[in-house]
Amino acid sequence: MEQTTDTKKAILDLEGANCTSCSIAIEHLGKKLDGVHDIMVDRGTSTVQVEYEGDIKTLDKICDFVDRLGYHASIRQTEE
Repeated sequence: MEQTTDTKKAILDLEGANCTSCSIAIEHLGKKLDGVHDIMVDRGTSTVQVEYEGDIKTLDKICDFVDRLGYHASIRQTEE
C-alpha cells in the first residue's frame, strides 16, 4: 500500500475470514466505504491493513461491516 501525505494507516485483527473469497469480499466492499483509500487482507497474519483518511470512525465502520459479513475485526494499531 502506498501512502499519501493526508492518509493514515491502521492494522485490524481479523477472525474467521480464512478463505480467499472471504478476503476478496472484505477488500472489495471495504474499498467502497467513505474514507477508505486502500484495504488489504493478509490471511497469513489474520490482519487487515487499512489506508484511510484519518478519522477513527472509518475504522469502526470497517469493523462493523466485517462483523455483518460474519467475521470479526478489531483495531490493533493506528498510526499517530
